Amino acid sequence: MNSLTDRRRFLLRFFRSPLRIGSVTPSSRRLVQAMLEPAPWNEIRTAVELGAGTGVVTQELKRRLRPDATAFIFEKDPVLQVELRRNYPEYHHVAEAEMMGAALQGWDQAGVDVIISSLPFTNFPLGVRASILDQVRDRLTTDGVFTAYQYTPQLKRMLDERFRDVKVSFVPWNLPPAFVYICRGPIR
Repeated sequence: MNSLTDRRRFLLRFFRSPLRIGSVTPSSRRLVQAMLEPAPWNEIRTAVELGAGTGVVTQELKRRLRPDATAFIFEKDPVLQVELRRNYPEYHHVAEAEMMGAALQGWDQAGVDVIISSLPFTNFPLGVRASILDQVRDRLTTDGVFTAYQYTPQLKRMLDERFRDVKVSFVPWNLPPAFVYICRGPIR
């Protein structure tokens, strides 16, 4: 992935809906690595990806997941959804991240070991942001990990309210540079 065609498709989708896509280019390898590194992949049984875009994280997720693991891919953009379904037919696909709790309950998933988010939270109304983060907190297992990247440190307060341990790192080698939040210990 992350080919010239992927970047072009991503850029076109951004211009059509900048608040939904949130970036002009897919995540860099270094950003993807920073997001996936915190999870103990040999122990992961259930994974969720929020805002899969062109699938640069999904591709690496597939490489790391155990063969018996279950993955749920959430992507709202209909064009990108079609590509993700075609490229990753073995995963469960859902359009709305806001429906994560209901979708996981529908597939009888009580807890999720890792949730990775590329959602542009700062583009969402506060209520939507809170709802998605509440669902992340409620669905994550007690020893699970939630990672998300943002282009500003604005999300930290909301994460501190929902997780006992929130670490922030900075990835300068991305366009634009990004903050990566690594959250553990959901506060219920």
